[in-house]
Amino acid sequence: MEPKIVLHRLPLYVLVSLAIFMLDSCFSSFNSSEEVMAYLEKNYPGQRIVLSDEYETTRGLSNDIRIWTFTLSDYPKDTFHVASYINSYPFPMMKNQHGIIDDFEKVVILRRTKEFEHGPLKNFDALTRRLWTHFPVSDFSLKPARLELRTVDDIWRAKDLIDAFEQFLGEKRLTDEVQYYLRMYMQGPCYDLGHGGSVPPSDNQAIDKSDKKKGCYIERQIYFAVNRHELCQQFYNDVMTFHQLMASYGNGVNKETSQTWAENQLKLVKLLPDLPSEKKRDSLLKLLVVQDDYVSSVFIDTGMKPYMLVTLSKKEESPGSYNLFFTYPQLHAFCLRSGLQMQGSGDHFKVKGVDGMHYEFSAQFYKEKKGAIGFDEDVCYYLRNGSKVLVKNFSSPYECISDALVHRITGRNVKRMVVNGQISLNR
Repeated sequence: MEPKIVLHRLPLYVLVSLAIFMLDSCFSSFNSSEEVMAYLEKNYPGQRIVLSDEYETTRGLSNDIRIWTFTLSDYPKDTFHVASYINSYPFPMMKNQHGIIDDFEKVVILRRTKEFEHGPLKNFDALTRRLWTHFPVSDFSLKPARLELRTVDDIWRAKDLIDAFEQFLGEKRLTDEVQYYLRMYMQGPCYDLGHGGSVPPSDNQAIDKSDKKKGCYIERQIYFAVNRHELCQQFYNDVMTFHQLMASYGNGVNKETSQTWAENQLKLVKLLPDLPSEKKRDSLLKLLVVQDDYVSSVFIDTGMKPYMLVTLSKKEESPGSYNLFFTYPQLHAFCLRSGLQMQGSGDHFKVKGVDGMHYEFSAQFYKEKKGAIGFDEDVCYYLRNGSKVLVKNFSSPYECISDALVHRITGRNVKRMVVNGQISLNR
């Protein structure tokens, strides 16, 4: 019986071998040394290029690569690598993509980084130097450097560092390889107001779910063409806004710095009507958290500094009129400022209102509608004397507390607290 098995398998083996041979004949082959030299001459014109005779070849299931070294006359300190590669997409073993790459920018930037560290970096103070970090290496390129910040002052220190390094780098041939991330972990409470998602500034705030470090952080990316001053001011606004929404302090944010920031924002708002062009107006709006839009923010004066930043939302059913909305931590803080007795923390607390009713609020008193887009079908509620009260027309999942409800609990008219110079509200 054994010979029969062999005879049955032989044709299949031949067919498989033939198929592999035919597929292999269709695969791309490595570029020749002449083609690699032509690539270098095109990308680095006017330079004397020396390409190594020897190369290293590595083959894999999905990727093949052949690497040479080369030198450029204008860069005597550096030795570069150039590679012919063959990749598979979208399936392994197809080997249907090929090209040539080199690591010119990576090599130059890493060398200049070391020179910067031994030179200009030493001129900065210790608080600034501690922010400096290296660019992680990834094959033929660099990953963005991640600067870990602790305070709002670190934002400007990081900008000074990056400005100095970019000026020191000064390589005309470099394109957009040099990128940075600014990251700051938030000090103080990080309430889950977004119910598993993020809270404003939502595009830049995230939850660290790693095993080493957990908490909220805010992150901004600095890349080649970005306006660094503008981005750093936005990062500063992100941190201030976060602590406003959490009714907390930390990261260099305290009563004094928060009030100064609020007053500066209000000064900038007053400049908007007199700006001569739409371009200048748009540029200034990028630096503001207070904007006249469908959903915006306004500062209110509660009688105690600093000013509180709350959400403003236009009423669809009544053009020209608005509602103001608090987060749960902001309501907790506002009730304390109003002299009411509180039980609990910023995301779950009880309070006895001036109307004699007992209220209970929690970030968990929010139910998402499964499969729904947006939050229009979600349910937000609070307890009044132990009974559930549904919230209608709330602003967002993290801002369910309207100024009308705040007035009922505290007896205070929030709309009358809006600081002058922002927007006229129907009262």
